[in-house]
Amino acid sequence: MSSAAALASGDPSQLLPARQLMAFTLGTHILIVPLGVALPFITLVVHYRALRKNDPVALLLARRWSAVMAVQFAVGIVTGTVLSFESACCGRG
Repeated sequence: MSSAAALASGDPSQLLPARQLMAFTLGTHILIVPLGVALPFITLVVHYRALRKNDPVALLLARRWSAVMAVQFAVGIVTGTVLSFESACCGRG
């Protein structure tokens, strides 16, 4: 029996690991999203300070944080997509 069919039938041996995986994915998503919301504003403030005071260290920091934001955005997309599939499979039991 495939894992999707086992989850759809409510097979208890497959349901618990699926729910544990969903809990891990949801926990990761909950931790990543607030950082992804706050980090652009913090980067904007640091970039403004770098331009205003001609601070090369702050400009370098803002550029590095922009790369971190790109990675966070990608991880947020992946975890959000996985959560939508997991909630369709595990949310019925």
